[in-house]
Amino acid sequence: MQSNMIQVQEYFQCHLQRRHWQNLPADTQSAAVKMAEDDIKLALNTPTLDIGDLLVFCAVCEQALYLALQENCRSGESTAHGALKSESIDGIGKREYYERSVESESVGVAASGVLAPRCELFLSRLPGYGEIKINRG
Repeated sequence: MQSNMIQVQEYFQCHLQRRHWQNLPADTQSAAVKMAEDDIKLALNTPTLDIGDLLVFCAVCEQALYLALQENCRSGESTAHGALKSESIDGIGKREYYERSVESESVGVAASGVLAPRCELFLSRLPGYGEIKINRG
């Protein structure tokens, strides 16, 4: 079951980072929620999510915010150079950039498989989350 965007917007109304979420374009919000749902499915090793479960819903919202903000930060970096290392303005000006690594170019934050800390907090409250299951074949 997919998250209802109206419910997601309601979740962020009382969130400390609501302005960050509200400033994102609607298509970015929708994409972040979809990706977050996929991340949670992988984390829970399940093909479907019970969005009616408050812990799962909150985990999806927190992961969506995390993905959107990380992507927003990443796209804000200069594309020709790495991240800005230092800048000095003594009449002429000078900028130094960190060198981009091959890893950071090929794998974005959204594709790294990292869950948001608050997302993991909600998931950790679910029964069986993080338990190792061994099946005899």
